[in-house]
Amino acid sequence: MSRSGISFEQVAHAADTLVGHGEKPTIQAVRDAIGTGSPNTIHRHLQQWRATQAPAERQTAKLPDELASALAQEIERQASAARADAEADALDARQTADALADTGEALETEADDLREQVEALTAERDTLAGERDAAQADAERLRGDLDRERQGAEQVRQELAEARNRITTLTEQRDQEHSDRLEAQREAKTSEKARIDAEKALAVAESQRENANARAQERHDALKSEQQARKADTEAHKQALVELRDEWKERLAATEKQLENAEKRASEAKKAETQAKVQAEALSARMEALESQKAT
Repeated sequence: MSRSGISFEQVAHAADTLVGHGEKPTIQAVRDAIGTGSPNTIHRHLQQWRATQAPAERQTAKLPDELASALAQEIERQASAARADAEADALDARQTADALADTGEALETEADDLREQVEALTAERDTLAGERDAAQADAERLRGDLDRERQGAEQVRQELAEARNRITTLTEQRDQEHSDRLEAQREAKTSEKARIDAEKALAVAESQRENANARAQERHDALKSEQQARKADTEAHKQALVELRDEWKERLAATEKQLENAEKRASEAKKAETQAKVQAEALSARMEALESQKAT
């Protein structure tokens, strides 16, 4: 940002004012009168102002020739001395002005550099303020994300605990169903043994009946005379055999029914075990997915 300089009119007006007050228009006096301006600029305008100043006309009185001659000599002497002083003052003034001009230019350059530094620092401050606000916004967003992640992790932990509880329950159910299946298998084995025993007993009974018939036929040939007397006994024996056979048939049917029920229960237990395995595998896969999500 450039700084506006003072004009020649301001310097000339200040110099005229100082002269009107009987003061010497020096660089510092003009600067104090204006209130601003670099010494270099004031020096340049003062030189221009001095070049426009005409020497003042003097009103002289008529004096005698001798007095006038003596006065002229004295004036010439004083003028010479004054010129010498003036030239010395002018030389000092020029040297001072040159020094002040150099100083002023250096100060102006330094001031411009300082202004540029201030502008750069201001821009950097604004940039840092924006970055700080952005960082605060990012921090708030990250805190929100962290809270949501914590809530998600807590929910996952709860679901994992529930899944473990369900797995424990299913495992217990699977163990119970396995125990029931083993019990059904034992009952089926018992029923099968009972059926085999019944078949054996029926075979023994049939064999006994056949033997009895054979013996009866033999006795019929040998004891035909006693046929009538023994007929009632034979009929009773046959009836007993029939009843025994019917009883064994009923027991065999009951045994086969028990075997069928046992096999049905074993099939149901096997289906339950398969279903429990499927559920356990599904829960295990879900637990692995939950663990994987938790790890990521």
